[in-house]
Amino acid sequence: YNAAISACEKGLNPKMALEIFDEMKREGVRPTVVTFSALISACEKGQQWKLALQVLDEMKATFGPNVIAYSAAISALSKGQQWQKAWELFCEIESSGQKLSVVTYNATMTALEKGLQWERALDLFDEMKFKGVAVTVVSYGSAIAACEKGHQWRQCLEFLDEMTEKRIQKNVIIFGAAMSCMEKSCRADIAFQLMDRMKLEGVRPNVHIYNSAISACARCKLWRKGLELFEQMEPAGVKRDVVTYNAVLDAVCSQPDLAERIFHDGVARGFYAKVSRLGTQWLELDLHFLSLGGGETALRWWFEKCLVPYLGSSNELSSVKSIDIVTGYGKTRARGARKGDDSMRKRVRAMLSFMNVCEIEQSNLGRIHIDKGKLTTEVARNGGRIIFDARGYEQFKSQEGLDEPFEDTQQFVRPRGGALHDRRERDQGLGRAREEGEI
Repeated sequence: YNAAISACEKGLNPKMALEIFDEMKREGVRPTVVTFSALISACEKGQQWKLALQVLDEMKATFGPNVIAYSAAISALSKGQQWQKAWELFCEIESSGQKLSVVTYNATMTALEKGLQWERALDLFDEMKFKGVAVTVVSYGSAIAACEKGHQWRQCLEFLDEMTEKRIQKNVIIFGAAMSCMEKSCRADIAFQLMDRMKLEGVRPNVHIYNSAISACARCKLWRKGLELFEQMEPAGVKRDVVTYNAVLDAVCSQPDLAERIFHDGVARGFYAKVSRLGTQWLELDLHFLSLGGGETALRWWFEKCLVPYLGSSNELSSVKSIDIVTGYGKTRARGARKGDDSMRKRVRAMLSFMNVCEIEQSNLGRIHIDKGKLTTEVARNGGRIIFDARGYEQFKSQEGLDEPFEDTQQFVRPRGGALHDRRERDQGLGRAREEGEI
């Protein structure tokens, strides 16, 4: 039975694992700790964190706390973005007196950094080293990912040097996390150095490495270098993806003709195939999965090129009942920290104002509804076309601080030997947040 449940875990089938578990109990076979741990791991692989907690509670009632089962449950909570519950389980298994494994620490650190609790994650990494827990490449991966969340590029470099000194081999995942840290920290210069370091250490860059480097160029306004990296990818045998195109469009959006050429290449490759939907009674531009620079490029193209048949024909335009732009809203529009409350919606509304295109106010914050009557009047006034005041829009972005990186975050470098931290202050903050309903 245990082997069958483990097979379900590897096959990402938690439902079948539960069915085998129920059959096992019906047949009078008593589950062991191994059984419960395998079942929790199956729940983790299937991203069923609530189910993992139920199984853990059942195991505790019979066998008490077990570090392997707890580690699997913490991993499930990590995938479910439940860092608070993961932290509670970590503290619970720690207080039980059982010896914590490196897997327990790694899983908890990952849950914390995914929950944006980067300082708490680094505190835990300090504890691991201070207590003599044998840190692994996975440990460093979680720690470097935490540095990314806190824009702690100096600490990230320190961790890379530690790995070299400890002879822990760095892989493409480690470098990928470090590149992401440099991107978010607006340190394109160091990102380029890391790519050179990869070559020296025999690690081949993948698409994620290039994407981070190009995104760093976008944040640092190095559009030529971003384009150069973009053009290097295919000769280097690295296949571009939609993230690549979004990143390079962020980098080159200040160069409209170049940006449109790259955008069309992305359309031809199927990345933006559904961005424009033109029906007989409705017209829609869907920017939901484009980057900010990609959205700007697509909006210009749509109004100037895609709508020409409708804008030049009163019969075509009169039959259209709805003209909408989908910007998306909420979690799917997350772009990382940006100045000026930057967002796709803000940029689109600004661009429309510099086209003298009016919108109709409505409650859906993820959609902008164009006033067709006023659009028709504007098109007629301009001789059948839309005129975009590109210079005015760029001045608006400059005044609002859009595209500008945040000031360099204060950097902290922790002692290499680790340290013990007083958790009470952070836990009290967690308690206050719960009381105030923030979590």
